[in-house]
Amino acid sequence: MKKVYIVGEDDVTKAIIRKIMGKYAPALEIQAELPARGSEIKHKIPEFNALAATAPVILLTDLDTDDCAPVTKSRLIEGLRRQDDFIINIAVDEAEAWLMADRVNFARFLGIDIEKMPVSCPQKQGGMKALTEMQIATKASFYLTHSLILESTKADLKEQIKSHGRKCKGKEYNTALLPFIANQWNPENAKSNSDSLHRMISRLQALNAKYS
Repeated sequence: MKKVYIVGEDDVTKAIIRKIMGKYAPALEIQAELPARGSEIKHKIPEFNALAATAPVILLTDLDTDDCAPVTKSRLIEGLRRQDDFIINIAVDEAEAWLMADRVNFARFLGIDIEKMPVSCPQKQGGMKALTEMQIATKASFYLTHSLILESTKADLKEQIKSHGRKCKGKEYNTALLPFIANQWNPENAKSNSDSLHRMISRLQALNAKYS
């Protein structure tokens, strides 16, 4: 087993890394989860890159306000020679969009009709080629906590996830989503609706093959 480090900006992104590794990269084993909130990742990139010279580092962060994933990646590694085993992944537009990309299982989890789930479509993101991603009018986490969860027939789940007052997410947001990621989310289903997810899976498969 090859020891690797993982970096995620929150509990959801780290859970997604673990799930994808478990399904597509069985030769890799997590040595440690490196602490970094979303706002800290940019400043810690040199540290992560240096570490990747000794052991693979797998990072997952959100697209946020950039036009496309390559732009975000370029900004993150600006001025650095990226180590081959520093695996940078960008979720378009947020990791929650990857969860929604498994439309059948996420609809079942929320207790809503599949027709109420957002769909994917080809989108121009600054490059020459249109890429398939989920079509969501707002940031995915905002859409989940302010709109989609309100359609849920599961009262307890609704209280866990929905926005309360000034808080953008429910107090038990992670408590609700983490078991879904571990037990119900199927990235094989989701990758057909998200090219950015598909690319992460391919990168981890290649890293797994390298160390198998």
